[in-house]
Formats: sequence, C-alpha cells, structure tokens
Amino acid sequence: MILFLGVFVAKAQSEEVTDRREGHRQHRELRKEFHESLSEDQKMQLEQQKEMHIGHRKAMRATYNEEQIAIVENEDLSRKGKHKALKPTLTDKQKALEESQKKEMKEAKSKFEATLNKEQLETYKKMKRKRGKRGRKGGHGKERKNDDQ
Repeated sequence: MILFLGVFVAKAQSEEVTDRREGHRQHRELRKEFHESLSEDQKMQLEQQKEMHIGHRKAMRATYNEEQIAIVENEDLSRKGKHKALKPTLTDKQKALEESQKKEMKEAKSKFEATLNKEQLETYKKMKRKRGKRGRKGGHGKERKNDDQ
C-alpha cells in the first residue's frame, strides 16, 4: 500500500513538472512571437522601459539604510518575503519615490500599449495574464486575494 502511494505521488509530481515545462515552452513561444511582431520603435520603447526599471531599482537601493540592505541581502527570504519585510521599513521619502516610479512606469507602459495593433495587444495581454499567475500555487490569482479580505 505504501509503495503504491509512493509511486502515485511520484507520477503526479512528474506530470506536474512536465505540465510546468510545457507552460514555460508555450510562454517562451508567445513572447518570441510577440517580439517578432514589434516594430523597431516598439522594441526601443520596451528596451527603454527595461532600462527605466533598472534605474528605478538602483535609485531605490541607493536610499536603503543598513536594516533594509540586510533584508534585501538575506538569501533565506524569497523575493516576496523580502518585499513583505521591506515594506514596513520604508521611510516617507522612499514611499514617495516608489509611488513616483510606479506612476512613471505605468505611463511608459500605457504609451507602449497605445502603439500596439489589435493582435499585438491581444498577445501582450495574454503574456501579462501568464506573468500574473507565476509563483502562485494553484493559480488562484486575484480570486484568492479577494477571499482573504
């Protein structure tokens, strides 16, 4: 009986890994297809967004105190865990910086989305939807957040 249960669990885990790999492969294909459909100007806008995000991260890290640096460098915490631990330690200036950076990124993304045609926008939204599910067990997404409230 125990052997059967062990085999059953191992098979289920194996199928889960296979499903995950297939999902990653499909997402890579979707991203590749999307990127190939972009004009040079659109590709440049995406690259500028990426550079802006890197700059924002550097600017924020430059404001960290010792406690915040320790949180960010703690390898025992996941990315989500670091974010949760860091949030209550932010100063008013850091919160204001975070908000202004968030607003700037939102404007850049809106400007980019405005340049997309109907098919590109559809693919872009599919990619965003996939990205939103990443890292959530069970893929509950927004439904789960509402249940907690």
